[in-house]
Amino acid sequence: MTWIMIFTLAAIVFLNRSIFLSPNIKIRFPSFMERMLKYSAPCLLTAICFPVIFFEGEQIRSLPTNAYFYAAIFCIILAYCRVKIIYNVMMSLLIFYSLNFLLSSS
Repeated sequence: MTWIMIFTLAAIVFLNRSIFLSPNIKIRFPSFMERMLKYSAPCLLTAICFPVIFFEGEQIRSLPTNAYFYAAIFCIILAYCRVKIIYNVMMSLLIFYSLNFLLSSS
């Protein structure tokens, strides 16, 4: 059931993107809709990341030992200061795994 759901959602996303991003199909949105779509990526990313950062199963992660939270804050600060995405990802992963190791061992 899970694989069917994943493949169905992948097909829906692919079809939507191919229709809207194809150079052969000319679709013009109203200006208010284009402004709304500019906020869709940050909103979607927030909706995906929030439960991962703050919840573990059904329980809320405790803040003093939450490596996810500290790594997310570090990633936001790093993204604000630097533009290179690969550098940000590598440094954020390094900080996350370091914090995860240090906070779980104590």
